Amino acid sequence: MFIIDDILLRQLGITIPGLSLVWTLEQIRDFAYKELYNPEKIKNKIKENRLLFEFGELTSGEYEKNNAKLLQELKLAERGTEMNLSVRTDILRAR
Repeated sequence: MFIIDDILLRQLGITIPGLSLVWTLEQIRDFAYKELYNPEKIKNKIKENRLLFEFGELTSGEYEKNNAKLLQELKLAERGTEMNLSVRTDILRAR
């Protein structure tokens, strides 16, 4: 019932921050995106991967595999930062 109310109020352009279930879910989603797609954290993982390889904790195959995956994640994170995905476009209020 509350979800339907939230969706209907959203269509009318009415939002009550903190009380809206959709708003709360959007805040959780935005926080998760910031944690998942943080370029600095991914760069730190790349550095950690390199150190583990240099200290002999990883084989060259594991290092290459991890490095390729992390570089792909970094590319996506930087692209997301460039596009500023955290900004929501509100079509109803565009002027």
